[in-house]
Amino acid sequence: MSEQYRPLLHMTPNSGWMNDPNGLVFFNGDYHQFYQYYPNDMVWGPMHWGHKTSKDLINWQEHEPALLPDQSGMCFSGSAIVDWHNTSGLFETGKPGLLAFYTSFIQPKVTLADGTEVENPIQQQSLAYSQDGMTWKKFANGAPIITARGNPDFRDPKVIWHQPSQAWVMVVSCGQHIEFYRSTNLLDWHLVSEFGYRHGAHSKGPWECPDLFELPIEGLQETRWVLVVGIGEGAHCGGAGTQYFIGDFDGETFTNHNHPETLLWLDFGRDYYATQSFSDIPAEDGRRIVSTWMSNHQYSLELPTQKFRSSMTMPRELFLFEGKAGLRVGQRFVRELNQALSLDVQTPEPSDEQAISIYSLKEVMKFSADVTLQDSQTLHLNVYQDNPAYFEFIGVEQGVEVRSVRRGQFGTERIDQHFPHDYRVTLPIENEFQIEVLIDKGSVELLINAGQFSFTNLVYAKETQASVAVSVDSGSLALRNVQVSSLAGEKTC
Repeated sequence: MSEQYRPLLHMTPNSGWMNDPNGLVFFNGDYHQFYQYYPNDMVWGPMHWGHKTSKDLINWQEHEPALLPDQSGMCFSGSAIVDWHNTSGLFETGKPGLLAFYTSFIQPKVTLADGTEVENPIQQQSLAYSQDGMTWKKFANGAPIITARGNPDFRDPKVIWHQPSQAWVMVVSCGQHIEFYRSTNLLDWHLVSEFGYRHGAHSKGPWECPDLFELPIEGLQETRWVLVVGIGEGAHCGGAGTQYFIGDFDGETFTNHNHPETLLWLDFGRDYYATQSFSDIPAEDGRRIVSTWMSNHQYSLELPTQKFRSSMTMPRELFLFEGKAGLRVGQRFVRELNQALSLDVQTPEPSDEQAISIYSLKEVMKFSADVTLQDSQTLHLNVYQDNPAYFEFIGVEQGVEVRSVRRGQFGTERIDQHFPHDYRVTLPIENEFQIEVLIDKGSVELLINAGQFSFTNLVYAKETQASVAVSVDSGSLALRNVQVSSLAGEKTC
């Protein structure tokens, strides 16, 4: 796949349109990643569940779509679990199987009193099942297991097992809030609580793609529950974004530990949406691994790719840490990434007292370094030689201010208006910090302080050979532990 902007390291559909990750689950030695998919065009259409599998989270094999739209509706986003003990009664005795919970979407037309026809969207929660993860059947021919609630935005079921209360929990987005349902048999569900009114960020569009999980606090023998919610527009830097809440969950009610107006963003870039975590990762592994759609509703339909549209971020491992501003969620690249890269044995040195430049003959590069900012000094981090994107770092009273700038004009009004950006975020960190940059064709992912903070942005360079240039505007450049690596061998996308 040698298309100009086809990434070598990140998951993409072989062709067609892709958005939200769905049904992430580990089963029989494979990571299964389903996703919102339209195979017949490079723009959004009647939604299928596309399907890829991987043994290492890096190399992905594409399979036939798992779920297809039919008379019961399109197959919107959702989640999957392993039914280890045949709780649902849908599998052969003694053999586990996969359950996929998804939103069935139909849009019938109704006739008003004046004769006008209008579309009346109906969203309901449905179930499909599979013994092997490859061949799927819709439960009750697609009939819903939770019927419509009267809200046109009622979708994206995330199902988890809550061990303390010995019940299954379904988290569903419903307009501007979240609803929690419980079940003991995975088929019959009842509403137990709601969350979200006057909490977090809200906009004209609905909350979407919720996730709920428990994370240990690094360095402590304590855990907290994390509720992740997408906001389709009105995020911190324009368009879509992914927020989260930290608190307690007792199997029925989520309690936010922060002030309701506190806004916590999982990523500070423009292209990080619909984050979902894998279920059923073995306990001995213990990681909370997530995948995220790397795009933004403001321009996703017009990106300059050729045979496909959209990719997923590099899978990341989530962690909880106590920072200057309190308890926060960080994310680091999964360790499998290092196995796919080879370290450059040559340690680059600054070309002068104020700059260092690294140019690669390859299209994938990972650069990392420890940075010390001097007083009144601005650090510049540029990617690619034609400079389509760069970051600036400057010490301020509250921490370090990061400026993110991206350029790009592609000839259509919407993307030319919304794709370029220039915004600033102040992070609560010291003037000594660590940066890690992953460059692949079409994207740049920046992690700060080993993933305590991140920026994920699509970037389209004229020349896709990776490069990094780091400089300061005054004083001397203070970098330590500089490492550069690139893609080792072949990779399937």
